[in-house]
Amino acid sequence: MKVNRLPLRAWLLGLALGATACGPTIGDACTDSKECGAGVCVMKDYTPGGACSLPCVIGGAECPAGTICVRDAIARGQPGCMKSCKSQSYCRDGYVCKIEKDSETPICVGPAGI
Repeated sequence: MKVNRLPLRAWLLGLALGATACGPTIGDACTDSKECGAGVCVMKDYTPGGACSLPCVIGGAECPAGTICVRDAIARGQPGCMKSCKSQSYCRDGYVCKIEKDSETPICVGPAGI
């Protein structure tokens, strides 16, 4: 009987990918930063129900795939990663898909905007 074993590197990669697939993601609802892992919970009019975010630098590459760094997203003068969208179906209830704060890509944000 032949036993098929994954190389250690492939196993570790699978473990790492599995770990990042779980837990909070940018744009998830929150009421406290503890719910956002290493991120912050943004509780503003433009984030109905709260939204997990990460601090970032405009033009930097810190935001995860599917998100974009947006000026004033965390607070005035504090950019943050926000969920990007191609259409309304990408956004949670209570959010709209639109360009905000000169972002290159539309984001999911409350109807009043940032």
